[in-house]
This record gives sequence, C-alpha cells and structure tokens, in this order.
Amino acid sequence: MNLIESVSSVLKAGDVYGRYTVLGVFKKADGYQKYAFVQCSCGSDPRHVQIGTLRNGESQSCGCHHKERVSKHGMWSHPLFNKWRGMVGRCTNPQDKRYARYGGRGIAVCERWLDVRHFIADMEPTFQPGLTLDRRNNDGPYSPENCRWATQKEQNRNYSRNHNITYNGETKCLKDWAEALGINHATLGDRINVQGLSPHAAFTK
Repeated sequence: MNLIESVSSVLKAGDVYGRYTVLGVFKKADGYQKYAFVQCSCGSDPRHVQIGTLRNGESQSCGCHHKERVSKHGMWSHPLFNKWRGMVGRCTNPQDKRYARYGGRGIAVCERWLDVRHFIADMEPTFQPGLTLDRRNNDGPYSPENCRWATQKEQNRNYSRNHNITYNGETKCLKDWAEALGINHATLGDRINVQGLSPHAAFTK
C-alpha cells in the first residue's frame, strides 16, 4: 500500500475519531478506495479502516470499547481478569469441563468475589507472574480468607487427590511423604491406595 501522508480532503494525520487517531491515508495498489491508517488509544496494533465508516461513527475503536461496555466493569484487559473468569466458570458453569471437581462438589465463590473488581482489589497486591490461585482449605470456598497465590508445585500438593497422612505424629500429603522418605511417589501411592497398606507398612516396606 502507498501511505499518503496527511493528504486528504476529508481528514488528516492527527485527527481523532472516537478512540482512533489518524496516522495517515493510503490506497490499495489495485484500487482507488482510500483508507485511514489509525491507532486505537488502547495501544493495540495500528490498522486500516474505510474512511466512510470512520467519519460516520461506525468505526470508533479496535473493539476494546465494545468489550468494556459488555463487561461493564472495564476489567477485561486486566492481567487477573482471566484468572477470575476461570474461577467463576469452574464453580458456576456446569458446561465447564472442571465443574465436577469444583462447583459440582460444592466449591463456591464468595459473594464479594462475584464482582471482578473486588477480586482484583483483594488479590492484586500479592500477585506475581507465574503464580496460580490456590485455596488453603481444598474443601473451602474461593474467598479472601481461604485463597493465596501459589506455585504450580504448591497447588498440585493441595489437590483433593493428595490426601494427608499422619505418621509418627507428623502430617504430610502423600507427595511430601514420598520426598521425605526417598520413595517414588507412584510406588507409595500404589502401596496405600491400591494395596491398602497402612502408612507404617507402606513407608517401611
């Protein structure tokens, strides 16, 4: 395409339409139709739109305005929004593939956190990239008192399948016992869950 630097009888570089700022005007090599080359205020990649749709208000943003209007809270682009959406989905949507392990067994989201703005206000201060949302009590709800950010390894140990075992007055999950004893996790799980051995027999076999 050939960019025509601010050469147009209807608009010029720097003009603002909705959230779009005009960078210039161009026409395709195989036609005569002119397009505006624009940048959205949200910072998305520059794009081209037909001049007519820009002038009549049909084109006002890259789509970010619609998303904000639909979501109402305007948090759809926040780094924690998808974590919130996943949490709510697995607890409230029977169509979610994880529902059986969460909402299906009674795990709920506290009323405060049904509003993404409250979730972000409570959890953003301790968030770091790479961490996942974890519940301290695996049978408890998603709430400020019961949730933290954890590494995937820490969260894996808190899954319902990692039941705690008390031995010699000390309580650990199966994976922690396997590491402490130097026994393969799968081997130890087989001894207890398949063979039905007691902790003492499984740990000392």
